[in-house]
Amino acid sequence: MLFDTNIFIYADRGVVTAKELIMNTPDRVISAVTYMEYVPFCRNKKELSAFEKLLDGLDFKIYDIDSSISQRARQLVRQFALSHSMEMADALIATTALYHHERLCTSNAKHFLPIDGLVLEIYSPIEKD
Repeated sequence: MLFDTNIFIYADRGVVTAKELIMNTPDRVISAVTYMEYVPFCRNKKELSAFEKLLDGLDFKIYDIDSSISQRARQLVRQFALSHSMEMADALIATTALYHHERLCTSNAKHFLPIDGLVLEIYSPIEKD
């Protein structure tokens, strides 16, 4: 399953269900875009190191962006930017999931629901009691 950036942000903010989702998913992947989006959320080198250790320790695979993904992402932005607020990062993440036949786990369904063929797992950041 390919994780959207927002899942890591919820986990970083202490949302237990987000942490459990990451920990309990057997085949974990991210787009290079998610890595690049998340790093600026790190407040210092220690947090960056912790993020990279998490990715390494849980055997996350990182999919790079190639010309096929870039070309399809441009089409998605053109098609959905005005109607569904599709931006570059979301288009690249969605296209990466499509290209690699991965489910996309996100809490931001609005940007991804209209994309044909994209399999979503919608995460809702609800705290456990």
